[in-house]
Amino acid sequence: MSEQDARLIIVTVPALEAGFRLAGVTTRPVSSPAEAEDTLRALMTEGQQGVIAVHRPFFERIDPGLRDRLETSITPVVVSLSDGLEAESPQARRARLASLLQRAVGYHIVFEGGDE
Repeated sequence: MSEQDARLIIVTVPALEAGFRLAGVTTRPVSSPAEAEDTLRALMTEGQQGVIAVHRPFFERIDPGLRDRLETSITPVVVSLSDGLEAESPQARRARLASLLQRAVGYHIVFEGGDE
């Protein structure tokens, strides 16, 4: 499968790339937020379809204008990927998942027992 046909691309640090590749996922290794930004711009220019997951520490530090554009993009859907080190409260996790679902299906979903 070519990268253009890929449904999922992970933009991550080189240290985590091997694990994703072993799982059969297309990766783009980057070493800095600036490299992540350049890679994301290139993927958007190429017309990438599917989902692009970006190493969250880099995603949070890219240009705010680009980040806003990526967060509202429908094709491809661009999401930040947790590095597994930060602790996320249940409320924050619920809000993040609700936002992702709303983008994916175009409808606001309310979880039982929660505000979102």
